[in-house]
Amino acid sequence: MKKMMITLIAICFILTGCFSYQTGNEQVNVKDKEKLVTDNENNLTLSKVTDALKTEGIEMQKEELKNDWVLNNVNANRFFVFRPNVKEVNKEYISLYIFNSETDRQEGLNDFNHQKAKYDMQIPRIYEYKNVLILYWHQGTVDNSKNAQFNKQIEMAIQKM
Repeated sequence: MKKMMITLIAICFILTGCFSYQTGNEQVNVKDKEKLVTDNENNLTLSKVTDALKTEGIEMQKEELKNDWVLNNVNANRFFVFRPNVKEVNKEYISLYIFNSETDRQEGLNDFNHQKAKYDMQIPRIYEYKNVLILYWHQGTVDNSKNAQFNKQIEMAIQKM
């Protein structure tokens, strides 16, 4: 009986030692945590991006779409873009994707390229900066996308972010 009790206690100690990594008491490298915080502090927010675009003279009106592109599990913030006091014949749109990191943004762009291969569609002008992906759905052709109506304003806004 004594041997069995000692054996059970020994097994308990062994099992406890084997599963101690699940307690959440693992060592954490402080520099790694600092890096994560720094990366997150440099990330852009939706309001920072929209403010930068508005500063460049682009007016934006939120559009709610039920079937917009979801890229790397991030939903688009879609806006109808226009200039004040100008009647637009054809609507143009900007889809803003705010990712948690630049790596997530790159995966989002890969996701977009994979998804668009399934469709015969207008290809938007694509802008990438930090954790933000901007898809500009303009009326021009792909070959003429650099001359699209809001291209220069979007590029200037990105430079100032």
